[in-house]
Amino acid sequence: MKDIESVHLVYFSGTGGTALIAESIVNALAKRGIEVSKTELNTADHKDIAADLLIMLYPVYIMTSPKPVDEWIDCSAAVDDLPAAVISVSGGGEIPPNTASRIAVIKKLEHKGYDVYYESMFIMPANVFVSLKDDLAAMILRILPSKTEKAVSDMLSAKRMRAKPFFLDRIFAKLGALEKRSGGSFAKNLKVTDGCTGCSWCKNNCPRNNITIIDGKPVWGGDCVNCFRCIYGCPHKAISVSGFAEKLILKNGFDLQALQERTQYMIELPPVEQVAKGYLFKGIRKYLND
Repeated sequence: MKDIESVHLVYFSGTGGTALIAESIVNALAKRGIEVSKTELNTADHKDIAADLLIMLYPVYIMTSPKPVDEWIDCSAAVDDLPAAVISVSGGGEIPPNTASRIAVIKKLEHKGYDVYYESMFIMPANVFVSLKDDLAAMILRILPSKTEKAVSDMLSAKRMRAKPFFLDRIFAKLGALEKRSGGSFAKNLKVTDGCTGCSWCKNNCPRNNITIIDGKPVWGGDCVNCFRCIYGCPHKAISVSGFAEKLILKNGFDLQALQERTQYMIELPPVEQVAKGYLFKGIRKYLND
């Protein structure tokens, strides 16, 4: 593989964690004199690339990739053995059921002619199921620069780094892909409360332009990608979730910027093993200790 002098980063971010990683990767590459361009998949942006390396970066949604990532690959032009790296992002790390979250993306890229020689997983504070304590979230946020430096060094070294997903996770990823094809099923669980003012924040910030304001209230279409941006970002906390999907949402919401501001001055942090106990945090422990 020839020396990498230019990189194109394609990424999707729902509530900000993946965007933060994208910024960190861009900075690490720029420090090395690498020319960097990027595409954020907020809309149907399928611009083809002209670079020595493609980096595909995305959060894990239902054990697989978000729909905008698949669309970008499907609509992109074929290439001739262009190097590519695939990085997924989760709240729990490289543990079941997420170890197969990159398989479909890698296969799509290889079908287009890319040589996917590198894959890895980053961790960001979780925005579903379990809200992390501030000290553990602080550890994850503070280790990001060193994790990025390591990943960029590995990618530029051209060393092949591919993972071996668990068999059962491959099945989970396929089930996730089926849910992804169902389109707006998640949006059917979204309702607005009396606190809604019709401010249009949700409409203006939906990455899929999937929200319309009708009679002063948001109405979701059939192209929801389960990013939770409208739920957590609503200035009036006026979007509720019903049914089983309600269990996914953090009761106190999720605001990455507020979390960063709240933890940036924390000086003394406890040992990782003290705040990341049990199997649920196994991937986080490994990520922080490696």
